Amino acid sequence: MNYQHTSVLLPEILKILQPQAGQTYIDCTLGGAGYTLALADLVGRKGKIVAIDADQLAIDNAQQLLLDKKLKNVTLVHDNFQNLAAIAAEYAGVLVDGVVFDLGLSSAQLADESRGFSFQGSRPLDMAFGAGTAIRTSDLLRTASLSELSRIFRELGEEPQAYRLAKEIVATRKLKVLSNTKELVDIILKITPVRFRTGKIHPATRAFQALRLATNDEFGSLRSALAAVANLLKVGGRVVIVSFHSGEDRIVKNWLKEESSSCLCPPRAPVCVCGHQARLQPLLKKPLVPGVDEIQNNPRARSAKLRAAEKIR
Repeated sequence: MNYQHTSVLLPEILKILQPQAGQTYIDCTLGGAGYTLALADLVGRKGKIVAIDADQLAIDNAQQLLLDKKLKNVTLVHDNFQNLAAIAAEYAGVLVDGVVFDLGLSSAQLADESRGFSFQGSRPLDMAFGAGTAIRTSDLLRTASLSELSRIFRELGEEPQAYRLAKEIVATRKLKVLSNTKELVDIILKITPVRFRTGKIHPATRAFQALRLATNDEFGSLRSALAAVANLLKVGGRVVIVSFHSGEDRIVKNWLKEESSSCLCPPRAPVCVCGHQARLQPLLKKPLVPGVDEIQNNPRARSAKLRAAEKIR
């Protein structure tokens, strides 16, 4: 299929990273290769980009783009960024000048009819990105308990009808196996109050987001990747993270707060005993968000939040 994806906040990211000739960067979320190609052009032939993606679709698309543009300074890695430390050790080989994350779902993944990222039409109940995924979405819906499904929809999707939806899924699966997205959408519409069925946000949006996050353990993968970032950066190196979900942004915000703090002891502790030292310095007082023009051109950018930091130690 033709891989379509528009990179969010690209000019802002390049302004923060300030890539120079000969530098090395890691793009943890290759996607449509927008960040990777821009960075590859700016670091030149003596520079290096390591681009990671769990989705083979993204890797295949990027391979063709690199051939078309005759770029030889990019290394593509088909893996989950939860393995960032090992990937950097194998493919970067040195401390890097910058790391970038775009945690959003690509337009190409939504359009892929072989998987169930979109609630349009009838597609297989499979929301796995690929590498590192341990469970299929259909298996999750078949085996998860009522309380676990409720937690997934409530915590990962912020779904107001979380318990009702989980209860209806459990009741339905006693009668048949849920195998496609239309069956799931029908259940969601069934438990959605009529007044909420015609709003700007489709009633299935939150539930599908929650199941995708759970299928790929996206929060866990993000925490694992962030834990490696400060160790990979040179002093003066920068990290930029674009998130689209309040839970992801909360993880990033808390991580930045911890990595920029000189002490993690409880507030009432009379003296510091943790020995923690700040390694990063946030570069923004508050997250950057897309402007009106970008949102008009790319409505999926509307929920994006960009946070950034520089390594100081």
